[in-house]
Amino acid sequence: MRARDKTARTRSTPRGVSHSLAALGIASLFLFALPARADEPAAPVATAFVYPIGNELDFQKPAPGEPSGYHITDPYLAVRKARKHRARRVHYGTDFSARQGGLVVRAIAAGVVEVSDGNAMVKVRKAQRVKLPPAVSNGKRVDRWGTRYRTAWKWRSGWGNRVVIRHTLPDGQVVYSLYAHLMPHSVTVRTGDLVSAGEPIARVGRTGRATAPHLHLEIRTRRIDENPAVLDPDAESDEESDAGDGSETENAHTVDPVAFLESHVLKFKDLDAGTWQARYALAAVKDGVMIADKGHFDPDEDVTLGDFYAALVTTFHLGTPFTKNRFDSSLDALVDTGIVDSSTRSKQDEDDRVSRSEALEMILRCLDHGAARGQSMGRIAADQLARDFNVEFAGPDAAADADQEATKLAADETEGLRKAARDRADLRAKEAHKRGAPAPKRRTKIDAVKPTPILDPGFESLAQSKKNLSRAEVCLLLTSALRLGSSNLSALERAATRAAKTG
Repeated sequence: MRARDKTARTRSTPRGVSHSLAALGIASLFLFALPARADEPAAPVATAFVYPIGNELDFQKPAPGEPSGYHITDPYLAVRKARKHRARRVHYGTDFSARQGGLVVRAIAAGVVEVSDGNAMVKVRKAQRVKLPPAVSNGKRVDRWGTRYRTAWKWRSGWGNRVVIRHTLPDGQVVYSLYAHLMPHSVTVRTGDLVSAGEPIARVGRTGRATAPHLHLEIRTRRIDENPAVLDPDAESDEESDAGDGSETENAHTVDPVAFLESHVLKFKDLDAGTWQARYALAAVKDGVMIADKGHFDPDEDVTLGDFYAALVTTFHLGTPFTKNRFDSSLDALVDTGIVDSSTRSKQDEDDRVSRSEALEMILRCLDHGAARGQSMGRIAADQLARDFNVEFAGPDAAADADQEATKLAADETEGLRKAARDRADLRAKEAHKRGAPAPKRRTKIDAVKPTPILDPGFESLAQSKKNLSRAEVCLLLTSALRLGSSNLSALERAATRAAKTG
């Protein structure tokens, strides 16, 4: 995902929203707008890793919507058969195949795009010896030869289309991931872009030196272009020299991609794949919003005030001039921005629990300060978010009613647009008839309007609930606060606005 404009738009919460929330039994929201922040984020730290193909947590299983998982067709450090007069070649990456191209390739972790080569073919001019028409010299026929230049296309390297991403690990170490043989016209990132873990960057292809669609993945500990001797072990054109001098199985600048990912990929034993808890918890961890001990997330545990405040500061990019412990720094940031009342700070402890209504109130206050941001959380589909939100906070029946209402509203809007288009076409036809001109061609095709997520049932239930908020529910609630759609409002804000009008 390309680095977006980080300027937060200042906006006040509608006065009616506060009245509605007060009627629902929770404190009124602040009604004044706070100054927006426009600071640019630094290069992200790779705190979470995923597999680039297949299921994010297990490449052998299929990703949602894909037919199958992947298998390894060429492992790390596999020695390739030598061609005549050439040394043996070593495979410094791992090849993954699902027996078809076009499937999504994702970034393994947050980082900065170093190389984005989505069109790796170059035009070359090759000399070719050709036989010319014979000449006659001293009564004898003499053969003649000349040179003809032929223009052709070739791959710039054996990798074909490729992407290289630089990752900074929490300990400061830097590693580089390389994704090769990508499908033409599929690379969606550019050099300098910031990407998050699991962000789609391209699709599986067979460009470069590849006989079948697959992904060639490398993990390196230094820049790809710093050592020409190991620049492109897949390239075998006549103009290129071989990498390998008898120590072809040694390369200090590469590591086994599978072993590296096995030790870094997110794995929580208490999160079942495909559940709503796993969907939002993993996204929040990848965005650095929630912190969890390796192996356990504790999705059903009540969230502590310390973890909730830290999640707010991260999601809304709130700053603080102080450098204290984690809880005090987060509390300072929230007090400085007016989200937490300074008179209550002495009564707060990081191990306190947070009720659903209190959490909702503070998140709406944060939205008055600026936009929520989270790349991984922001990639969750809006209809999926609305369904999960309403089911968890209001129940499946209320969620089904909200889905039906959203679908009906979208259908009514579509029909209104189509009727307006037909009316305009009829008017143009009448005007043409009056002038004696031929009737204009009717162009009344209007695409169907997509349903807008409706979170009203879950919002109203949250606003009245004194039940403690769980760790997984924090992730779901913060995802609902992200900006969605052209209105630049989050689904949570739209629900608050509608509640204010009906309250």
